[in-house]
Amino acid sequence: MNDEGRNVDTAITRGCLHPAAGDVMRYFEEERVYSLQIESTLACPQGCRYCYAPPDAGQVRELPAADIAAVLTSAAAMGVRVVDWLGGDPLARGDWHDLALQARDLGLVNNIWSSGIPLADPSIAEQAVAVTEGGFISVHLDTLDPAIYARLHDGDAREKIRAICRGIENLQAFGKPASELVNCITFTRPLAGSDLARTMRYFCEELGMTVCLTQMCTVGGACSRPEWVPTVAEIRDACRARDAICCPGSPRSFGTMDVDKFYCGTAICVTVDGDITPCSVIREGFKNIRDRTLCEIVTDHRDELLFSGMRRKGPSSSACARCEQNSVCWGCRAMAYYETGDPLGPDPKCWRAAGGR
Repeated sequence: MNDEGRNVDTAITRGCLHPAAGDVMRYFEEERVYSLQIESTLACPQGCRYCYAPPDAGQVRELPAADIAAVLTSAAAMGVRVVDWLGGDPLARGDWHDLALQARDLGLVNNIWSSGIPLADPSIAEQAVAVTEGGFISVHLDTLDPAIYARLHDGDAREKIRAICRGIENLQAFGKPASELVNCITFTRPLAGSDLARTMRYFCEELGMTVCLTQMCTVGGACSRPEWVPTVAEIRDACRARDAICCPGSPRSFGTMDVDKFYCGTAICVTVDGDITPCSVIREGFKNIRDRTLCEIVTDHRDELLFSGMRRKGPSSSACARCEQNSVCWGCRAMAYYETGDPLGPDPKCWRAAGGR
């Protein structure tokens, strides 16, 4: 395979996030759920001021363990392959390890999306590595600059940055390879330009980790921070810098969210309140797990949950479905939902959809 071919494979694998990218793509073609996101708690030590979690997230809520157990059982019966543990920070929950063991015992692979701060505790990092065999662990560090970090987050910026970096060191010390570690960066205007590029280069080039560049959606805490919403031009420049740093030479590129359509089109979420949604950022769901089983909800709402309308090309289809990058990308469905009210519409924060190639 030539160098370009390897880069394409790398781009698709990076966009799937899951190590088994081929399985994700197969599930996408079969319109099946590969990944179940579970928003287990709203508790989080990081204090992101733009968090998409509900505005009352300070009133810490958890999805009851009994509900999680029922969802895990149903997911395994459906052939779901992985659980993406979300929050808040799922590691802030006291029984997180027991829940992850339940998932593993059912044959599900665990992925953990953490702030990274709890992983500074070596015992937590060791448990996280053991329970995510075959999966990934994501931390969340937007910037290495304490002054910028302090604008975006509550608390002691320097100590939180140090804690996240210690957490990464702990994970690697307990055997988690860099290829199974992700740093999730939420792109806001304070990061635009050299700071974002510097952060991505550090994690991608120096540490060998995957970078997941996400965009700030105007939902939850972000609604009170409109000045932090990047312009389309700033998003274009950020994504081009990401492509050059993380996947040089590849003709494939994702738009405003750094996952490809294969990840997006095979994942669903159960929120902390038990609602089933197509995405953790889209807060409006289809039925609740306390009223119907996960399998029943997915059966009745598969088209909406897996964005089936985005898979059909035609005169009336979304511009994202006809884009030159549609082989891997269909824009951010959450961005389309919040900006236009149509989750199947064009992504208004994508420079391609806006006409700026």
